[in-house]
Amino acid sequence: MDIRWLKTFVTAAQYENFHRTAEKLFLAQPTVTVHIKNLENAIGMSLFERKGRNIFLTPAGNRFLPYAKKMLIHLEKGILDIESWRQGYKRHLTLAVSPLIAVSILPSLIREFIKKYPDIQVSVNVLESKQIGDCIQKGDADIGLSRMNLFKPSLSVKKLYDDPVILAVPHDGNDLEQAVPLDFEQLIHQNNIITDNHPEYWDDLLIELRNKYPRIRTMAVSQVHVTKRFIEEGLGVSFLPRSTVKREVLEGRILELVTNKIRLPTASSYLITKYETTEITLFSNHLLTYFST
Repeated sequence: MDIRWLKTFVTAAQYENFHRTAEKLFLAQPTVTVHIKNLENAIGMSLFERKGRNIFLTPAGNRFLPYAKKMLIHLEKGILDIESWRQGYKRHLTLAVSPLIAVSILPSLIREFIKKYPDIQVSVNVLESKQIGDCIQKGDADIGLSRMNLFKPSLSVKKLYDDPVILAVPHDGNDLEQAVPLDFEQLIHQNNIITDNHPEYWDDLLIELRNKYPRIRTMAVSQVHVTKRFIEEGLGVSFLPRSTVKREVLEGRILELVTNKIRLPTASSYLITKYETTEITLFSNHLLTYFST
């Protein structure tokens, strides 16, 4: 059985059209037809039925599709593994990381880790915090770095650190030493407050803000890197973990407004694992050392 037949079959099942399948795979349409016919002959059953210009899986096609997908996935993993081995990697570690952590502390963490362990290949899958637990549970990643605490008996969850939340505002263009101090109440009344960029603290924070300032306007933005860009462009202000805007504040693109007008929360980060391997232990210890110094 030719692996190309399987790839053509899976793609055709997705697009339900031989012409679009040919375009996707950069093949001539007659070649797509030949691949499907060869696969059907090998299996001994029809996999598609035609209805006008479109095609649809037969019951046999529906039954075979999951196996075809698994074969292609295993082949791809095998190719990646042998390529990693060729490049000198002997071990592999997959991280599932929240966007907030990915754009703040993760680069320095990985840089120091691969210096210590150059034979471990690190892969990063950026997911929303609420998805990371399921990812670790299914075995799709070895370690999770999340901004959300989980309560799953099958998973080990350790708090890594607490990050103070600050009010991040656009730079007003004035010299910091000579400028008039920014007014907290004026800022939050004249700007959109960009919310929903952290899974844990926004619900309680919004309640407190609206109790004190009922006329505030909000804009929900789920991704922190988009939030930061919006702040830089003057589209609003936001309450963000300090580590996520450290570089922007140092470079003068965003200002941190210190205030005692409202009680600011902290944002916690968590290490999530399901089982122990040598690679997981090494990275976990690396994390704990990083945050203890």
